[in-house]
Amino acid sequence: MSDITHKRVPLPHINDELLWKIFSKSHHKTVGKCRMLSKKWRHKLSSPYFVKQHFMENKLRDKQMIIGVGYLPFDEKSKWFLCVDVASGQQFDFNIPIPIDNFGYYVLIGSDQGNICLKFSQGGFNSTLMILNPLTRRMAFVTDKARKHCSHAVSLYAFSYVLDTIEYRIVHVYKKHYKDKVLSWTLYNSYEAEWTYSGNFQTKTQKLGPKNIVDKGVVYWIGWEGVRFEEPTSIITFSLQSRLFSEVNVPHEVRSSNNSLTNFNNGVGFISYNNIGFTREVVVWEITPKANDKLGWEKMIKVSGIGIPYNPTIFVGKDIISVMEFRGSFGSANDSESTDLLISRFKFMTARRKHLLHRNWNENVYVKSISMHLQGLYPV
Repeated sequence: MSDITHKRVPLPHINDELLWKIFSKSHHKTVGKCRMLSKKWRHKLSSPYFVKQHFMENKLRDKQMIIGVGYLPFDEKSKWFLCVDVASGQQFDFNIPIPIDNFGYYVLIGSDQGNICLKFSQGGFNSTLMILNPLTRRMAFVTDKARKHCSHAVSLYAFSYVLDTIEYRIVHVYKKHYKDKVLSWTLYNSYEAEWTYSGNFQTKTQKLGPKNIVDKGVVYWIGWEGVRFEEPTSIITFSLQSRLFSEVNVPHEVRSSNNSLTNFNNGVGFISYNNIGFTREVVVWEITPKANDKLGWEKMIKVSGIGIPYNPTIFVGKDIISVMEFRGSFGSANDSESTDLLISRFKFMTARRKHLLHRNWNENVYVKSISMHLQGLYPV
């Protein structure tokens, strides 16, 4: 064997387009390992064209839920997160690179194209925004504009990429009092890495719901009015690309005792549900953008006999992912309390329920938020 002369045979040249087609169907981790081979490979597998193509090919491969968990009071501030596969219920580690102390918190603003945007505070006061790719572990930081508006009646964020680009934008909306008719906003642009635009919008809405849905670069909120803000009177939208607001009335036949927004059919769904006594009914309306800032409403699903709890709920395909909590003790004032968390997938077309994950804590904890997350290689 030692007498055999080794010959080095050059590999045939593969053009970038063919290379991208091959790797666009590869798993995220495979692409990540190949990026580490050399600077040339890292450049080839990091181009905007490849990143977008790879996400479109793989976005349905690993659907995950990011669940924020924390303590009272009842707001969206979390202490830690759970990450769960929506198909198998397998739990993954989801460690935020920035640790917090007992006075700190996390707030997940949104997830898009594999990146998440969250707000965190290490000491309870000095908060910062962070854009993180959990797959590549790369991150960027943005000034928290809400620190100036922490005592306002409305102070909310939304995060998404601009359609068909690798540029993301963050919008912050706020107003001082519920009775104000002017909603102010400011916009962050990742290309310039600055809060570059701001403006005002005339609105009759008193309060915006804390949960938003972003679809094709447009942010959707429910606008609430009434004594206790129980009437969903309008849908407020904001285009991250054109930087334009619009306000559309919610039809009376759509409103119910409880309403929320969800991703649905690759678009936006409006959920109406009633949990009154033994009467339980869920109706899903698909919202479709029309000309002249109008919205079309089409009843898609009506299910009787099930209710959606207070906890956040999301749709995956035509299934409902719901979270149920149970807190209790053994009866004595000195007994330790515990919390059980059950995540279920309800197939309402066949009326079957599958339990995905059960977790138990020996303390009182609460679910603060649920966000759908799809893995991707987009740069932060």
